[in-house]
Amino acid sequence: MSTFLQLVQSLRREAGVSGADPITCQGQTGEMLRLVNWINSAWMDIQRIHTDWQWMRQKFSFQTNIVTNQQIYNAATDCGIVNFGDWKKDSLRIYTTSIGFSNEMILPFAPYDEFRNLYMYGSNRTNYMRPSMYSIDPQKNLVLGGPPDLVGYTINGEFYQVATPLIADSDVPLLDVQYHDMIVWKALMKYGEYEAAEEALARGKSEYKTLLAGLQANRLRQITFGESLA
Repeated sequence: MSTFLQLVQSLRREAGVSGADPITCQGQTGEMLRLVNWINSAWMDIQRIHTDWQWMRQKFSFQTNIVTNQQIYNAATDCGIVNFGDWKKDSLRIYTTSIGFSNEMILPFAPYDEFRNLYMYGSNRTNYMRPSMYSIDPQKNLVLGGPPDLVGYTINGEFYQVATPLIADSDVPLLDVQYHDMIVWKALMKYGEYEAAEEALARGKSEYKTLLAGLQANRLRQITFGESLA
């Protein structure tokens, strides 16, 4: 496991920057500040390669009866989600809160335009019931259909966390431990480009490419194929 500070220290050694290892990432100036920034930039780059990295999946749960007959739910203000990036569309479930998990069912997703014409039209706007479907509006809010009645339901599922920077010296990347060196190699590429250090750039690219291939093979959703038509 590597902390933010340890990653910066590793980058200093791999880049051959003179001097002692920094003892903190905070308040740095000059070349040490560039090392700190390159580690953070590299970490943000890796997170942004794919929005559905498996290691960025997080759980959430909220109740529908906090606001009377509320149909639209914001990730942060209504669902209590921090660092929200996007919903995992096939993960939502619903149950009557007073009954518990024995009442739980899958809550299927519908494309927004189709959903809007069904549940956000005419009298269906106020046809309150146990939601049997949901969608995501253009602002990435969850929209329940039909609008929930006052029985009280719990909805749970998963979301993908947004790319999040390292801040404290002790911060540890969410990335699997065996791939932490990716951050150093990506940062070394940035160092090599800045310093026109071709050897450092080439070494960073080679090591980073190898680890990225492994990470993509192991930590992205697996594509499956349906049964043969014949």
